[in-house]
Order: sequence, then structure tokens, then C-alpha cells
Amino acid sequence: MNLEIHRSETGKNVFLDLIGDLDMAGAPVLRQSVVQEVSKGNNFLVLDLSGLTFIDSAGLGAIIGGLRRVRSHEGDLLLVGLNDELQKVFELCELDQIFNMKLRRELN
Repeated sequence: MNLEIHRSETGKNVFLDLIGDLDMAGAPVLRQSVVQEVSKGNNFLVLDLSGLTFIDSAGLGAIIGGLRRVRSHEGDLLLVGLNDELQKVFELCELDQIFNMKLRRELN
């Protein structure tokens, strides 16, 4: 399954809802979306991962790259919607120490 990204805004946050596979084929799609948002001045991004069915190292790399990009522009990238398996992956890679992870309802 390909990666789809659905965009919405709430206040200063831009939500990118990821649906499908965030793998070697989907990672460039996410990278391009982040680049577009930052170029528009949207430096506070929220990635909703609840729609992901698969993620690999390329997908993790795209998320990390997105964090670097927004932080280099005085912004931040939050992650929401992690299931138990994805949460475990982030913990094993110690990415939970780097990323802000919240429930989506906490942002409203």
C-alpha cells in the first residue's frame, strides 16, 4: 500500500495524517510534504501515525529528517497516534528521548 498524507490545520499546528506504508517508497513522499510545509513557514508539524500499516528504517529516517528540518527553522515536530508496536520501536531505538509524543486530543 502506498503512503497517503492528509493535511489539516488547527491553530498554529499543521497535521499530516499518514495512511499506509511508510517505507522506502513512502519516505520521499513524507520528506516532500515536510519540505513544502516548512517552505510555507509552517514549522510546527504534527504527524499522526495512527493510519500507518507498516514502517521501516527508511520511514524512521524520513521522520527524523523532518524533525531536523523543522527544528532548524525554529519549529517542532510532534508525533501522535502511535500504537503499542510503534511505541516499542521508538523506545528500542531511543527515539522516544528525541521526539515529543502526545495524544492528538492533548493538542486542541
